[in-house]
Amino acid sequence: MLGYLKRRYRKHLDEVLSTIKLIDIEERFDIYFSRFYGLYFAKVAKWLRLTPTNVSLISLLVGVIGGGLLYFQDRVEIVLLGGFLVVWAGVLDSADGQLARMTGQSSDMGRVIDGLIDNLVFIACYVGGTLYFVQAYGWWIFILTAATGYAHSYKAALYEFYKSEYLLLAGKSQAGYIPLSVSEIKPTGDKWYHKIIDGINRDYTGKQIRFTSRTAEMRQNMRDLSSSKPEEFNILYKKLNFELLFWWAWLGGSNTHRNAAILFAIFGRFDLFLALSLLWTIGYWPLVRIQRKYDQKLLKELTN
Repeated sequence: MLGYLKRRYRKHLDEVLSTIKLIDIEERFDIYFSRFYGLYFAKVAKWLRLTPTNVSLISLLVGVIGGGLLYFQDRVEIVLLGGFLVVWAGVLDSADGQLARMTGQSSDMGRVIDGLIDNLVFIACYVGGTLYFVQAYGWWIFILTAATGYAHSYKAALYEFYKSEYLLLAGKSQAGYIPLSVSEIKPTGDKWYHKIIDGINRDYTGKQIRFTSRTAEMRQNMRDLSSSKPEEFNILYKKLNFELLFWWAWLGGSNTHRNAAILFAIFGRFDLFLALSLLWTIGYWPLVRIQRKYDQKLLKELTN
């Protein structure tokens, strides 16, 4: 029996790994949890003839309800339920992408919707967790919440940027393509919801372009070198950026923020999570300096 379970586990894990674009950019939590269980939900969704958008909307509903339950920090069993729902929403968020690849329905719009839903779930967590402390601190605490939320979006945008750049440059996948400027973004349609999605995409991509230490010229030079000196470029790019991705994930990854928010809420101290998450943003400054130094080193070594 144990041998059978091990074989089933290995077979499913191999299937999960086969759906991953580039193993280098995946967090271990995602591989062995979010994507592992997400694939089960993706298969069920395919059997039920659900679309990736349907799964995304279910993820949104589950996550927002879970985030709202973080309000009840004097009832640990309710917060545990809320935390479970928020984590489940993360698994469903992985499932919608897996379903899209299984059914050939991947699109840029889907990526934008995924990002929007992730933000809405975090907003629900921040609002739900903060409301519990209004009586203790007054409504002024929402100033801290807004600052923390903005810092979170800032860190997340940077993490996704370097993750996408790694996928494009080292993984040679256009799925990681981010425009050099916002002007490159083309309208996805002329309906009202297209305009909303395009606006969100422009705002998010604009943040990534503004916040990164890589200029448009540096990014273009890297793309050129990736094509003209593929072997040399790949070796050096991975050497300089692989470990940095780990630290970008810790700084701005969804898993870090989601799991920390739930843990602090379980102990009834979501206020400490807000303060420490904002303080954690300080980590951006040394990390971006190291990233800039490594990028300059790569370009210097390969252009000499």
